[in-house]
Amino acid sequence: MNEQDKIFWHDAHHEALKLELYEYEDALEFLKEYQLSKEALRMDTLVIKKVKDVKIEKNIGRMFRNHNIVEYKSEKDSFSLWDYQKILGYAYIYSGTEKVQISDITISVSLTVFPREFIKNLETERGFEVKEFDNGILYITGDVVPIQILESKNLSEDENLFLRNLRSNLSGYDMEKTLKSYKERRPLNNNKDVFLDRLVKANPIAFEEAMMMFSDEVKEIFLESAERNGWFNDRDTKKIMGIAKNFLLLGLSSEQVAEATELPLDTVISIANEIESAHAGA
Repeated sequence: MNEQDKIFWHDAHHEALKLELYEYEDALEFLKEYQLSKEALRMDTLVIKKVKDVKIEKNIGRMFRNHNIVEYKSEKDSFSLWDYQKILGYAYIYSGTEKVQISDITISVSLTVFPREFIKNLETERGFEVKEFDNGILYITGDVVPIQILESKNLSEDENLFLRNLRSNLSGYDMEKTLKSYKERRPLNNNKDVFLDRLVKANPIAFEEAMMMFSDEVKEIFLESAERNGWFNDRDTKKIMGIAKNFLLLGLSSEQVAEATELPLDTVISIANEIESAHAGA
């Protein structure tokens, strides 16, 4: 994947956190890229309890206090001791600038690449304890604030579907389950579906496979989102025509396919005619 095709996951991760904790959306406030100072020093996400001391039963929020810093590392990014020190710095700066007790702050690090050397350093050099709390969730104790590592690929598929599947190697099954859960939690008529936008652009083949599993009504909804958000804009013509063919084989009309893929209607009709001719000659 070249620089032009790079998937920018941070906004989608912010939305994934909100999706994971949607049961508590009235009790939590999610502030994206919270600015710690007048300079460009920002945390990825700050989760503040609007309802003080509300108990979060969700596994990724069980350790939350009233102010919770969440940092995200993209799927191929490593996490080092120096990253850890920087995030601790965020906690201290936030405590000092907002006059929040350090004891009322937690840190969560959401990542894909397991930080083996970092964990080893904490245990052997600093004497901290690192224990698995749940699937893909590690608690670090011994530092000034409670810290958890969220290793996305090992998170529970049932409990943490959105964080677990925030990556670019999804199967059709993974995509289908994620899209269904997303539809249940969020309307698909937003001007910009950030989570879906990143997910589909990173997993176009899985999206095509998932579409085959949906009813016509659900296909229509997602095709409208595809057209609105330009999910196929950056793909080459040959691949887009392949998508169009698959959609036609699923029984979608030429007009629907043209809108979703942004191919000219004449081109889609031509593909439909080729399919019909092939079936007639079979």
